[in-house]
Amino acid sequence: MIKTYEDLVEYTERMTRRINKKYMSGEKGCNVAYLPMLSGIGPCKVEMRPGAGHNYYAVVDAIHNCYKNDPDGGYDRGFADGIEALTRVSSAKVGSLDLLLNIIFYQVKKEKEGTAEFNIDIDEIMARVNKLIEDNKEVYRQDYDSFDHWFERCQKIAREKYGLELG
Repeated sequence: MIKTYEDLVEYTERMTRRINKKYMSGEKGCNVAYLPMLSGIGPCKVEMRPGAGHNYYAVVDAIHNCYKNDPDGGYDRGFADGIEALTRVSSAKVGSLDLLLNIIFYQVKKEKEGTAEFNIDIDEIMARVNKLIEDNKEVYRQDYDSFDHWFERCQKIAREKYGLELG
C-alpha cells in the first residue's frame, strides 16, 4: 500500500526497472519505452491515490534512483529518449506540452540543487521544445483559449527559476 511519497517512488522504481529492461532490449519500439511512464498513460500512471493525477516528480526521482544504483544501466539515455518521444507527441495538446515542460523544469531543478544523479543536454532539448512550440502555436491556441497567457507565464518561470529561454 502506498502511504508516503517514498513508497510511491519505490513503487515507481520497480516500474522503471521493467521499462528500462524493455528499453535496453533493442526490440522494435524500445526507444519510446519511457514515454508511457513519463506521460502517465494507462498502467504507467503514477499517483498517490486514484484520481490524484500523474506524479511526474516520483517518476523523475525513481529514474534517478535507478541510475544511482546502476549507472551503466541506460536509465539516463532512456529518460532522454523518453523526453524526445514526449516532445514528438506534444504537438496537438497544451496538456502534453505542460507535462513536458514540468518534467524538464523538475530535471533542471534537480541539476541546479545538486540532487540529480545525471544531467541532460538541456540546450539540445530546449532547441527541440522551442521548435515544437514555434511550429504549433496556432494548434495550441485552438486547443486552449488562454494559451498566450499560459505561455507567457511559462516563459517567465523558465527564465527566472531555471535560466531557460522558452519560445
